[in-house]
Amino acid sequence: MSKFIRSVACVLLAALAIGTFASCADSTGGTGNTPNVSETTPESEKQWLDNLPEGVNLEGREIRLITNDQESFESVEEAIDVVDTAVYNRNIKIEERLNYKLSPVFNTNWGEAATLLRNSVAASSDDYDLYGGYSYWSIALATDGYMRNLAPMEYLDFDQPYWGRKFIDAMSYRNYIYWATGDIVLNYTDGIYATFVNHDRFKTHFPSDDLYQIVLDGKWTLEKLTEYVKMSYNDINGDGKVDAEDFLGFVYSLEDPIDGMAMAAGVKFTEFDADGVPYLVITSSSGLDRATRFTELLTNLCQAQGSFQATSDDCKTLFMTFANLHAMFAIGRVKHAINYLRDMQEDFALIPAPKLDESQPTYLTTLHDGTTILGIPKTVTDDVADDVCMVMEALAAESYRSLTPIYLDVALKNKYTRDEKSAEMIDLIRQNIVSDFGFQYTATGFNNFFRQRTKDGAGVATIIARMQKSWTKSLEKILQQLEDNAM
Repeated sequence: MSKFIRSVACVLLAALAIGTFASCADSTGGTGNTPNVSETTPESEKQWLDNLPEGVNLEGREIRLITNDQESFESVEEAIDVVDTAVYNRNIKIEERLNYKLSPVFNTNWGEAATLLRNSVAASSDDYDLYGGYSYWSIALATDGYMRNLAPMEYLDFDQPYWGRKFIDAMSYRNYIYWATGDIVLNYTDGIYATFVNHDRFKTHFPSDDLYQIVLDGKWTLEKLTEYVKMSYNDINGDGKVDAEDFLGFVYSLEDPIDGMAMAAGVKFTEFDADGVPYLVITSSSGLDRATRFTELLTNLCQAQGSFQATSDDCKTLFMTFANLHAMFAIGRVKHAINYLRDMQEDFALIPAPKLDESQPTYLTTLHDGTTILGIPKTVTDDVADDVCMVMEALAAESYRSLTPIYLDVALKNKYTRDEKSAEMIDLIRQNIVSDFGFQYTATGFNNFFRQRTKDGAGVATIIARMQKSWTKSLEKILQQLEDNAM
């Protein structure tokens, strides 16, 4: 049993014993996703995971949050769902600790919260202290100079494991950090991409193959997936065509799972120079080679006998096809297990999205472009910003200790996946959550590039060369805006 799962078990037992999501008294001080207070201080002897000053008292300050992420921040005292209850308990626990009141304003339309924040700051209004929004629609608030720099803030420690440091770094510019995310929001967990496997059928089709061991040996690659796809296909209706009535090797759509596959294969649009300034890398020799190889392998997979393109409707058809036992493999967000696989009759497993090839040193994953990113509007004064940062830090740390374990264990590991090894795979997937500046700052035009590359792998180098001028111009414009509006 993994250290993280032992930590989960301890949290749940404590909850049963005293009716609250208490601290785990048997921390092993491990690595990866295991809450790690320190090697010398047992968790039972440290009241909080963060390093905020003792006895913080915000004297009842109201922290006004505008967000579209109701799931992560709404406090429902009489919640039925155990995850909603965990969110409520986290919120109340930190409110009592710091003596403040979180006052969220929810606007669940994807981009509307960003528009409200933009209008408020542009009018120099003091309406909100904290913003948490859909990344795709929110990222440009930093470009346009509406957000404070979080890098120098005394009470935010992005090196702590409850923050998504690699993802945060990908959104930074020089020594400016405008956006943060991590365990403080639930979609930092359910927004990651993974490979879904009909494990019952896999064991029947390939009785001598241990899928989990293939992953652990570093051999889960795009070519390996394609190999299994071809061998899994069965033309059930006998019409000689690959369709949704057959048993498919792989079902996909031209949507965000393709983005996740590209990141998992180590494709990079941009990299940072020594000064922290991003530059175009996909058009360089090494970047182009990787992008070209990925596209060729993606095309081979999607055009293989046994692969089937579902209709484009936000992945619903894709995962209903999988849930209805018509596919061996699918790739998508962990959230799809919750949305569409509740009633699936056969066991499914979750493993990482495939690597480019075996030379890739680690499995990588990224987050959906709707992941909630948090920032502080520039209209917030220094003293209020310090209080907001303490709230963010405390909520993030407590989420890591109590909310994420509950969510993984109850909502994912036990409720939807059916074996412990699959649960350990989720921990493996979460170890390397990465992103890319060029992908995050959507005005570059990179965002959906590979979604249209499932049929034209051989010509992708020409397409990239044709796009170079446009991409360079867009990136330069974003960097100039960030420089002009640096705060």
